[in-house]
Amino acid sequence: MSNPVKKARQGEKLPLKSRGIQSKTSYDLRRLQSLLIKANPRQEVAALSQSKARSRSQGLHPPPPLKDTSRQRSESDVSSEASELEKFSITYRDQRCFSSHPLHTLFSDILTSLVKNRLCSEWIDHAPPESVLRVLICLRLLIRDPHHQKLLHQLQGISLLARYMESVTAMYISCDEQAFAAQKLVTMTYMFQKLSVVENQRVWVIESGAHRTLVKLLSTTDSSVLLGALLALTTLAESPKCKEEISELPIVENLLVILQEYDLLSKRMSAELLRLLSPVWQVREQVRELEGLPVLLSLLYGQHLKLLWSVAWILVQLCEDADTRTEIRSWGGVQQLLRLLSSDRQYVSDRSSIDALSSANAAGRIQREHIREELSPQEEVDNTVALQSACCTVLTELSLDDTSAHHIVQENGVCIIAKLILPQNSGPKVASLQCYAFRTLRFLFSVERNRHLFKRLFPTDLFELFIDVGHYVRDLAAYEGLQTKVSFYTEEELDSLRESIEAVDQNRPPLKVINGYSILDHLGTGAFGSVFKVRKQSGQNLLALKEVNLHNPVFGKDKKSRDSNVEKIISELTIIKEQMTHPNVVKYYKTFLEGDKLYIVMELIEGVPLAEHFNSLKEKQQQFTEDRIWNIFIQMCRALRYLHKEKRIVHRDLTPNNIMLGEKDKVTITDFGLAKQKQENSKLTSVVGTILYSCPEVVKNEPYGEKADVWAVGCILYQMAALQPPFNSSNMLSLASKIVEAVYEPIEDGAFSERVTDMIRWCLSPDADQRPDIVAVTSRISDIMMRLMDGLYASQNALERRAERDRRRAQRYFLERHRSRTDCSHSNLSQEKSLMNAETLTPHSSAACSSNHSEQTISRDDVSEGDAEACGLKSSACVTPDHIQSGSRPRPVSAGICVSQKKVRQIDDPIQRLLVQLHKIIYVTQLPPAPHHNIKRRVVERFKKSLFHHGSDPYNLKAELSKLLQASPELLELGSTSSDWFPLVHHFTGDPHAADSTGDGNLKDGVTYQQMQGIVEELLEENGYYEATPSRVAEKRSDPENK
Repeated sequence: MSNPVKKARQGEKLPLKSRGIQSKTSYDLRRLQSLLIKANPRQEVAALSQSKARSRSQGLHPPPPLKDTSRQRSESDVSSEASELEKFSITYRDQRCFSSHPLHTLFSDILTSLVKNRLCSEWIDHAPPESVLRVLICLRLLIRDPHHQKLLHQLQGISLLARYMESVTAMYISCDEQAFAAQKLVTMTYMFQKLSVVENQRVWVIESGAHRTLVKLLSTTDSSVLLGALLALTTLAESPKCKEEISELPIVENLLVILQEYDLLSKRMSAELLRLLSPVWQVREQVRELEGLPVLLSLLYGQHLKLLWSVAWILVQLCEDADTRTEIRSWGGVQQLLRLLSSDRQYVSDRSSIDALSSANAAGRIQREHIREELSPQEEVDNTVALQSACCTVLTELSLDDTSAHHIVQENGVCIIAKLILPQNSGPKVASLQCYAFRTLRFLFSVERNRHLFKRLFPTDLFELFIDVGHYVRDLAAYEGLQTKVSFYTEEELDSLRESIEAVDQNRPPLKVINGYSILDHLGTGAFGSVFKVRKQSGQNLLALKEVNLHNPVFGKDKKSRDSNVEKIISELTIIKEQMTHPNVVKYYKTFLEGDKLYIVMELIEGVPLAEHFNSLKEKQQQFTEDRIWNIFIQMCRALRYLHKEKRIVHRDLTPNNIMLGEKDKVTITDFGLAKQKQENSKLTSVVGTILYSCPEVVKNEPYGEKADVWAVGCILYQMAALQPPFNSSNMLSLASKIVEAVYEPIEDGAFSERVTDMIRWCLSPDADQRPDIVAVTSRISDIMMRLMDGLYASQNALERRAERDRRRAQRYFLERHRSRTDCSHSNLSQEKSLMNAETLTPHSSAACSSNHSEQTISRDDVSEGDAEACGLKSSACVTPDHIQSGSRPRPVSAGICVSQKKVRQIDDPIQRLLVQLHKIIYVTQLPPAPHHNIKRRVVERFKKSLFHHGSDPYNLKAELSKLLQASPELLELGSTSSDWFPLVHHFTGDPHAADSTGDGNLKDGVTYQQMQGIVEELLEENGYYEATPSRVAEKRSDPENK
């Protein structure tokens, strides 16, 4: 359209021409406005209906004479209006701002007329779909102007639009065929997306209730409608208030389905929407309840940068829950995140914004708009850095859990993350990534067990700054000093830092090999030596190897006494190794001498010492809960009861460093280097162990027994409550006096129940005769143990029921397989008899076979894997049931080879039949999205999802497919509740009472395998599955016989 202002100086004729164009434009707009306001709604609807009916009957009967000339004028106006609306949508399809147009008043009047005279329910509910679509398209073009958006709100147009979108959606989702429904929904979702761009306008959309309809549209399979709803909801969710409103709706399940099964663009937008909603706790709870975590972690294997970035930030929000952090670790999330940080693979991305995608979707050019664009090198670097920063943030949140932090270190996380602090490219995003990496490393350093790595990692000046940041500081600004320090490093200093990073790389070659054990990592150093993580060269299992220096004075001052003591220790360890089997006691495998060192091979405990939990809780200013204290204490008591009463072993060195806590606080007692097996009713006299946890008898150098371990357990119980040992002093004499007299600071009043303090007082009785043994301790807390046992029994019963269910399924599968083999053998015998009869009737020779070869030759290209049921020998002959029944002689495929028909029989492979059935199900679920909601396909998708859900196994898959092949009357177990299953049944049957009218059971609980097989076959017929190849036609013919 010409602009008279721009052409004012182009001569005398041009302004006249421009004024003529403007006049024509003004005339067209005024004519459109007059048509929109001329007829009242009722007259317009009647005229539209008459016009539509007449156009359908034209050509079959002559039009009746018009008695009313006003009706003829009305029909003419309708036709003119359609033409003018079409012209308007073409002329102004690229116009963005109408309020600055010279004819802006006319545009505002047209918008007002469209809302008042067309968007009103009286007209729009009865108008033909094509007319409504034209009106919606013109509205879509006009509200691109921000001024018109406010005008639409003043005219109550947003609520009218929301009400109409709700009615169209209800019919669309219920599979009620309606012309132009998808186009109308795409147009309306675009309008709500545009209205939601401005923050203070989002409340208008929420008040109209449009967000509820948009959430419903997430269940559609039409890609354009789905994308329109996702874009509108994503724009809405940028507002905190709207985010809360959307989160109250059941949106997470639909988003997880999209993330699993839809195209890349839909996945990307679903992930972005879920990222915006995940700060709301209801959404995080839904993700957890619906087992969405495995779905999100599986997306980390993708290649689209924006999708990966959104998923990473979703995980950051989910990490607020401690149980979710544990679940991410157990699902392998740490390895996947570290792989994203360390891999150099090529990613894909695009520059499309939400507004650009929304406009492209409304204009029907989304496929051209969303392509895998070639990004510039700087854009690719920026996007990759943003993804790495997000991954570092997830690892930072996971590090709040000590076990997860240790797991990150074990997976070589320190080396991988430390490489990101090295300056590689210039730019603010790269500097920001260095801060993210420093923060993750600092969180890992906050766990005491990991700190030895960092002493080797950083030079002294950087290490001092690193420590000064403090524990668990989230503010990125606190790490800018570290980033600045590294950025000013010389090339020589950077090389030294790189060498230090490589030194902590756990994937480097073994440090050394000792007696066939490869040393992988140094785990720690104790009073008697060091502990290493090792792997036997002939195997893959990880083990712990304790190295004991025999020159330690504790073993003797001269060689003779050392050899005697070492021999006793090895003998003692051999006894312990052969005897101890308890879930709370470490397993010993082997001891050997090499040089002047003793090596002990033992189980590698994947956990953290209790002492590190104490330090971590103090730094976080947290405490153990009483339930957690009793859980740990009871496991220690169980282990000691086993050692004392069944094996007569005294540990003699029970300390928080020798008690490992694994998953769910599983206790494992380690370090039996000082353990002693004693005779019944005897006493020990050696002064060994850690003095902080030594009992008064040991301090006074008196004989002692098993109650020395009870004293140590009492000290540990006190430390769990107070986070510090009960007896502590820098003066050894003062410390010994406190231990002998049992003088310690009492536990803070009200922190724990009296039961905890009473147990501490009892176990720390200075008189060994008054101190209880381990049996008395356990009897005092028997009720707590029984409560824990009840929980264990409940878990065990649940596991047993699941195992029994799986066993029955496996048994049914094997019985069905045996039955199918038996049936197959019977059918083979009958076929051999038929073939023998056929041979008797029609003798053949190799010459005859050769001469008739051209009639029966089957092309190799025409035989698929699905034809295996009909082929006896793929390379030599083919016999079908049709050949046998007709009595005709089957001819061999090869002209040069003739096989006796006595040796040919039809093979009925049950596994092949299962594969064919599985192929049919997957074929249905991978069909292109249907133009309308297809309930049958939804049912099949639910069935496929139940076959491959988390926790499924091959035996269950085979059993389910076998039932489907045999058309079993049993009900399917789709894992869905009756509340979401019954609507599918109702839509499928079309009868609200159908659920109660079948003899097979209540359809509210599901459908039978027989009905599912019918649904699959109907969908295959509708989509031309059997028309694809001749083999499938043959397969379809043979299906009834196989059944």
